[in-house]
Amino acid sequence: MTAARLRILAVEPYYGGSHRAVLDGLAERYDADWTLLTLPARKWKWRMRGAAIAFSRRLREELSSSEHDSGGTGRPLYDLVFASSFVNLAELYGMAGPALSGVPSIVYFHENQLVYPNRHTAEWDYQFPLTNITSALCADVCAFNTEWNMRTFLEEIPAFIAAFPDHRPQGVAEAIAAKSVVVPPPFDPVPFDEVVTASSPGEGSQRRVRIVWPHRWEHDKDPEGFFEALKVLVATGLEFEVVIAGQAFAETRDAVLERAAFLGDRLVHAGEPESRDEYARLLCSSDIAVSTAINEFFGLAMIEACYAGCTPVVPDRLAYTDIYPDRFRYTGMDGLVGMLQSLIGRPPPRGAARRLAEGYSFECLLGRYGELFEKTAAGR
Repeated sequence: MTAARLRILAVEPYYGGSHRAVLDGLAERYDADWTLLTLPARKWKWRMRGAAIAFSRRLREELSSSEHDSGGTGRPLYDLVFASSFVNLAELYGMAGPALSGVPSIVYFHENQLVYPNRHTAEWDYQFPLTNITSALCADVCAFNTEWNMRTFLEEIPAFIAAFPDHRPQGVAEAIAAKSVVVPPPFDPVPFDEVVTASSPGEGSQRRVRIVWPHRWEHDKDPEGFFEALKVLVATGLEFEVVIAGQAFAETRDAVLERAAFLGDRLVHAGEPESRDEYARLLCSSDIAVSTAINEFFGLAMIEACYAGCTPVVPDRLAYTDIYPDRFRYTGMDGLVGMLQSLIGRPPPRGAARRLAEGYSFECLLGRYGELFEKTAAGR
């Protein structure tokens, strides 16, 4: 007898960027009956605070409708919940009631709030790390995108709990560690494979070396650090051009162009690409991909840039130390400028880091996700 397809409820309050790309890719490729509960990718703090309320209402309505149509079989609506860490899983289960009763769950940590760089200390809200902790305690399995993400989360829990005024729970980190695994987020290589790339700088003297910065325009990605390095390069008279290809929100779009004005004709693109295909073309036309992030738990854009043929230049910190060999990592502003000067002067062959990226494709990782889903749904 053929096993029944899993009925998976995917819960994502921040349905955008890499969160959306990974979830959509899994839903398209893993053979299951998927239901996606999502909210638009904006106001992440409000998503963490309130998404469980909105989602639980939908689930209760769905349960009521299902019981009415079927006459009430008593069978759960789903076999598995696959939730982002942007939802408070404990609140969701509590408010959804019978709709999720007995359904096993996986919470996926694209990031963790215990080490997230807080921009305004006066606005610090203990609710966000507490949401991560309570979700992890509620879940049957905690899946992290990197060892660094998992390690920093577990290491920071005791100090966070020590700040409780009283009634400090014991063994929290140990309980979470016992059910934690690392499963990297996969990417889709097809858009990059379909791009016909231009010749590399080493193959033609007509083309300037192109540097791409493919990140969200937000403080935790440190665009200011990137521009500081570029100013030094401009001052030395080096010939190169720049692509800024990450997501920019309405309140930051004008700031991107204003901040990049000093580049003049070196700036060949600035702003969020209009389509996935355009994004792929921009990455495939570039030679060097740079990160200046002060917060990165994986960095899917840099992996995609590597696959597209770019040489990665990443800081020697964060999750990058799990993924990139020493030769691609720099320390401090001097290290960044020095590495860029060297790569502009003597560009490496295209695809220097493609092999590194290939192991993160959906083709390579889908089996690991399938095993995780099936074992969790079976209670193993």
